[in-house]
Amino acid sequence: MPSQKMLSSLAKSIMSGSYRTSSFICTTLFELGEIYLEIFFNPKYAFTRPSRRLFDLDQNWQPSRNSLQVEVKRLIDQGIVGKKNSKLGLTKEGRSIISGLVAKRKILDKKWDGKYRLVIFDIPEIKKASRRWLREELYLLQYIQLQKSVFIGKYPLSQNIIRDIKKSRLSDFVNYLLVDKIYDERKLKLFNPH
Repeated sequence: MPSQKMLSSLAKSIMSGSYRTSSFICTTLFELGEIYLEIFFNPKYAFTRPSRRLFDLDQNWQPSRNSLQVEVKRLIDQGIVGKKNSKLGLTKEGRSIISGLVAKRKILDKKWDGKYRLVIFDIPEIKKASRRWLREELYLLQYIQLQKSVFIGKYPLSQNIIRDIKKSRLSDFVNYLLVDKIYDERKLKLFNPH
């Protein structure tokens, strides 16, 4: 099972679009399936060009062989990536994790519909891990914290988040509102995202 630190790092990197070596490896494996590790080393290989374009990477960007090997080993140790006959691929769990992050990232790529989403929650202390999880999910979707348990954002919650709220039995503690108009949007700029 991947560590929370690894999952958080992958999530932040993929959601922000600023790919680090580990998130680049995972998203490339997600998009292309099984690959040989060697394709990461030389941008002149024809099959690396699509992944570089896909992630808007400079053709000169080239992680060192050592950093790639370290990240691949870390991803294998965390159970996200598997290696078979010198080919790398996402494990079943890795595919599930990365597909969820890619789906969330696609939400941020959509054109904003002009409506704000307000999430208000009062999750009991006994479920503080769930409360922390919800806050992190909202930060990843670029929600801004207005008050301790009140967040506002431009993007809808993903179906996975809504499903996980229900699955975690948080529905009674979370309200999700669609807001047509905020009378003084300048106030939102006073709040800094996570």
